[in-house]
Amino acid sequence: MKGTAFAMVALTIAAAMGAAGFAKDKTANQDPVAWGAQSGNTGCVIFRESEETTSEMAAGGGFTTQTVKQLEVLDSIQATLPKKKYGETKEDLDALQALSMQNHLKYVKIPKKYTPEQLEKAKTLCGVN
Repeated sequence: MKGTAFAMVALTIAAAMGAAGFAKDKTANQDPVAWGAQSGNTGCVIFRESEETTSEMAAGGGFTTQTVKQLEVLDSIQATLPKKKYGETKEDLDALQALSMQNHLKYVKIPKKYTPEQLEKAKTLCGVN
């Protein structure tokens, strides 16, 4: 039962994060996405989407590039995380989810290029008790 609940949470997070990735030009219309502890939270972390691109020389003489999506801590309310950036990988998302459950943290994600209104909405979503 516990494994099923965790799988449901992981799928919800993945769906919320994946849906935002398709709307690259519509960041002004994206609402912040909340996840983690949704009730009884004692702290909140606001993440900004970011990405890191690396290039390296390929065997054939050309270059290959790889872009990795990341979550960067933008603001926190009564919360401290061990790192400032987290990759949108299964390992990092699982670690964030575990921290959320252990410390009763809510997370809110906003786009890379956010508006002041989106940041205010994110802060409102935090609703720390």
